[in-house]
Amino acid sequence: MNNILIVSNTLCFGGAESFSAQLFENLEQQYDNLHYAVFSCNMDLLERFPAIDRKKIHQFDDSDRTNTFKMLSKIFKVKKYLKDHNIDTIYCSQPDSALIFWLLKIFNKKIKIIYITMHVYENADAKEKFIWKTNLPNRSTDIFIGLSEYLSLQLKQKNKVDPSKVIINRLPVDINKFNVADKKEREQFNLPLNKRIVGICCRLYPIKRVDLFVEAFRHIEDEDTIGVIYGEGPEKERLLGMIKDFQLSDKVFLRPFIDNVNEVIPMFDLYLQTVDGPNLGLVTLEAFSSGVPVIMLADNEEERFMILDTYCNENVGGISTTDPKNIALKVLEILNISEKDGMPARCRKLAEEKYSWPAFLSINEKILKQFR
Repeated sequence: MNNILIVSNTLCFGGAESFSAQLFENLEQQYDNLHYAVFSCNMDLLERFPAIDRKKIHQFDDSDRTNTFKMLSKIFKVKKYLKDHNIDTIYCSQPDSALIFWLLKIFNKKIKIIYITMHVYENADAKEKFIWKTNLPNRSTDIFIGLSEYLSLQLKQKNKVDPSKVIINRLPVDINKFNVADKKEREQFNLPLNKRIVGICCRLYPIKRVDLFVEAFRHIEDEDTIGVIYGEGPEKERLLGMIKDFQLSDKVFLRPFIDNVNEVIPMFDLYLQTVDGPNLGLVTLEAFSSGVPVIMLADNEEERFMILDTYCNENVGGISTTDPKNIALKVLEILNISEKDGMPARCRKLAEEKYSWPAFLSINEKILKQFR
């Protein structure tokens, strides 16, 4: 049997934290000897996970915020915790907290470390890149999980990880929560029944490039097609200004960000993912799971490879350059062929077969068996 510990920096809002919470929820159904630990008392994220008992979360620090040096100062507490709970397998997905376990592995070869890569090397900060350059992650990690083929290649080529340690296990989405819904339910969200809706749900930061979403609608003259943005952030006022200046107030609607995106995304006819750089966003998979085709943007072959990898060679959307005219053309193209081509059904099938928790856990079980 494996005595498993899942670790994250905190349980504030974030992609890695959300993933680790879902991993805990799913593994808890399989293992009695499962533990979760964080390095702060911030557990705001658990509001979204009511099934997780907060009492089961161990805190190495009772302060609200943390950083690398504070986490390192808890290394002896962590060592004692591992011994007291006979932990032999550790899941990490953030380099700051993983660093403690990479260091402990130098003195305790018995523990097994699984590191799940959440982002590409280019998006790492200087501190994280320094950690990778020490070769400590490669020396101390037993298995690296790349959440896509692209991320797995990054691990080998950019992070300089031993290829024999890298396994692809695609990023899972809750396919029971994000499901296909009847678009007649749009009325409860004040969305029109007689329009084709292009949507996006995200934090309004520059890296999300939602301005491209707005600009694309300058070139979409079809009166039956509208755009809806759900989001909050520093770009909000600029986007509202663009909508006003481009006279798109009857075409593009900016609404506050909502927590129940699983109910709203299925109401879209198309999801337009504008985020910058080679990044696999969970919301893309949530759209697939909801039976909604996705358009993603690429300006070079590396980004195209990442997108095609996400699509798993299935016809579940399209790729456009970042030119607003090209985006507009691709939007109209996909909207016009989506239903006739059976795209929504393929989106859902892709999520079930490649991006579901059952699919992820099946590969994960094979990994754990290696450690027994």
